[in-house]
Amino acid sequence: VRGATEETGRLLAENFRDKPFWIYLWLLGILTFVRLTFYIFHIWFPTYGIRVFGEGAMVGSIFGVLNPILIVFLVPLISIMTMKIRSYTMLMIGTLVSAASVFLCFIPDAVALSLVNGPFGTLIFDYWLEVPIGQRDPFYISLIIFIVVFTVGEAIWSPRLMQFSAEIAPRGKEGSYIALAMLPYFVGKALAGGMSGFLLANYTPEGLLSYPDHQSAWLWIGGMAMLSPIGMVMFQKTFKRLETDAIEDAKRHSEEEAAAA
Repeated sequence: VRGATEETGRLLAENFRDKPFWIYLWLLGILTFVRLTFYIFHIWFPTYGIRVFGEGAMVGSIFGVLNPILIVFLVPLISIMTMKIRSYTMLMIGTLVSAASVFLCFIPDAVALSLVNGPFGTLIFDYWLEVPIGQRDPFYISLIIFIVVFTVGEAIWSPRLMQFSAEIAPRGKEGSYIALAMLPYFVGKALAGGMSGFLLANYTPEGLLSYPDHQSAWLWIGGMAMLSPIGMVMFQKTFKRLETDAIEDAKRHSEEEAAAA
């Protein structure tokens, strides 16, 4: 145990002396904001949904069921379709799709209501969420569309983060880089707790009969999530250079091994 601990400390110290490692940490920090949305659904959304839709609403099924089911099917499908696209490009596209999807919460009620009264609404309200007639808020539809698009974005960027981490890591340090790819998850959790309390207190405080301004909470969430794709675009030259250098280094290493053989 002592030897393993000392070796871990040595490897971490080596990483922190490398400039690419600091660039990689900066990338992970940028990705924290879009990951924050994922944890908002786990921490804030259940209480928010009960207060907005009423006691007994099956709000847990909206994200807790829909997101993982879609991820299981979308990740392998998108991975096969985008094998030739570079990881950083996929990170930019995926974070943009996930962040922008939050603003689908503001679909006009007239549009959402037309879906409520159609086959899509019947499937959602009668066979899935079992919402009684008279309580079929069109905002359910907006949320479901938003979550579907958000999950598509997540399926685009989340798996590629692991691949990007392995691609840019110096040889022999892939494990430590991939382990740190989990950093946005932990930082996102910490931020989501404080943000959830703020949103509940200001937009859906306990004890009210209605919450006419509840959708404004999603502006905060969407604005926070958009910081990730904006940051990815602003610093793309730095991150793409890191990716390109790593790919060229891997090619040189492969050529050297082939020549030696």
